[in-house]
Amino acid sequence: MAVLENKLIKNLASVGFMQIANYVFPMISIPIISRIIGPDKLGAINFTASFIAYFTLVIGFGFDLTATRKVASDPHNEEKRNEVFSEVFNSKCLLLILSILVFAVCVRYIPQLALEKKLAIYTFLICFSTVMTQNWLFQAMQDLTKVAVLNLISKIAFTVAVLLLIRSKDDYTWQPLALSLSQILMASLSFWWAIKRYHLKLHWVSLNKCLRLLWEEKTFFLSLCIMNLYTNTNIIILGLVQNHSDVGYYTAGQKMISIIQILLTVPLAQVLYPYMGKAFADDFDKGLDTAQRLVPIVFVFTFLSGLGIIICAPYLIGFFYGAAFDPAIDVCRVLAFIPMIIALATILGIHVMLNLKMDKAFFKVVSIGALFSVTLNLFMVRKFGYLGAAFTWSLTELFILLAFYLTLRQKGIFIINIKYFGWDYNKNLVKVLLKKRS
Repeated sequence: MAVLENKLIKNLASVGFMQIANYVFPMISIPIISRIIGPDKLGAINFTASFIAYFTLVIGFGFDLTATRKVASDPHNEEKRNEVFSEVFNSKCLLLILSILVFAVCVRYIPQLALEKKLAIYTFLICFSTVMTQNWLFQAMQDLTKVAVLNLISKIAFTVAVLLLIRSKDDYTWQPLALSLSQILMASLSFWWAIKRYHLKLHWVSLNKCLRLLWEEKTFFLSLCIMNLYTNTNIIILGLVQNHSDVGYYTAGQKMISIIQILLTVPLAQVLYPYMGKAFADDFDKGLDTAQRLVPIVFVFTFLSGLGIIICAPYLIGFFYGAAFDPAIDVCRVLAFIPMIIALATILGIHVMLNLKMDKAFFKVVSIGALFSVTLNLFMVRKFGYLGAAFTWSLTELFILLAFYLTLRQKGIFIINIKYFGWDYNKNLVKVLLKKRS
């Protein structure tokens, strides 16, 4: 038992370390690089990265969850581990070949990519790292310290490279090349390390078997695609309809909100949500009561944070991006309450609906939300540019939150209980959670 606890502590520490690395290192390079290349080139980089994200999504195909689940169910079965490893690698290679063919067509016929061909090619190289990386296997084997080490290596390599290479505005293409090469380095080390550590044997898997695997895993992959539609497509539409400067302003503001969202939601997930999950596992009424108590706590905490974002937006944008990105201040303010909306939607959607096995209803809401986002973006971005994209994201997340609430209400499940908005009803819960945290 002590060994398992130590392993769990190491894995939790590794995940926390990766979260820190993912956001600390960009904070070192962003204030310098953004001032050198300006909003238009940063917009070109982010537009291309969002476009290439579709290819990495396809190549990854959700294996980080599905393959992990297969191996984790019997981690000491060497034969099964080799089989899953070979199936995943061969399937990713097949998807990479298809992605290269589609990418070549896109670069030729989409003007925004054709004008930035070198940028697009450098960015696309990251797809090769998606094929090679074995993070899913380290997760399945509960060996996340390896992932943390590799992640740190890639972040250091990327940060040092961009700071050394980008000296003028014309050097902007070095950014995606440095990112791609650092990720390929990490993935290659991951591939070699996994083979050596777990004595893996890679063998040829037939085309039919690969296609069968992709068909079996299509449901989860489609779920990822749906979620990607309303989190990533707004940048694509903005870049196609407006210009790269608009993309630069929007993504600068979006990046700030994403960092704040992670800083807020990760502690909430670690402290509040597991507490509620256990309550649902014990008893439905207990779980519902806990959810009702958590809603006002999360609401007040994230609402105050939203007010803080509105007040501090000029200072955040000014420090990280400089005066050239002043329009991103309005983006930050429009998106200020996104962390609050997402945190509340997480309680209703993931921690209530999914705990109650309402998977189909959850998927339906998210699918309709994605369609709502794309449709609204086509109008809002054309009419209002980067602010239209910001308003669309906010409205989409609000739409999903309300849809979760109404879906639960139709089932007779009432998440909002006015009496729990009083401090007297929540102080005991807060004390328990703080005790668990410590």
